[in-house]
Amino acid sequence: MDSVLHPRGRIGPRTLLVTTAALPLTGWAVHAVTLHKHLAVTRKDPLTGLLRRDAYTARARGILARHGDHTVLVMVDADHVDRTSGE
Repeated sequence: MDSVLHPRGRIGPRTLLVTTAALPLTGWAVHAVTLHKHLAVTRKDPLTGLLRRDAYTARARGILARHGDHTVLVMVDADHVDRTSGE
């Protein structure tokens, strides 16, 4: 004999638990992807599409740390401004 307080239907407790967990996780995943895209955009110059100085420096330090003292790294100033003379 089925109780009126506990009707059996298509949606069980496991389904409700999965749904309850899936909705916030989906929202978090969408937020994380959007944030990652915004951060990636801030690392690049909008005009040239090249890495900005701080992102390039961080990447160069990582390469030098990974490969040690036997690595040569060349840095090119793309905007042709001599930073030492104050132009």
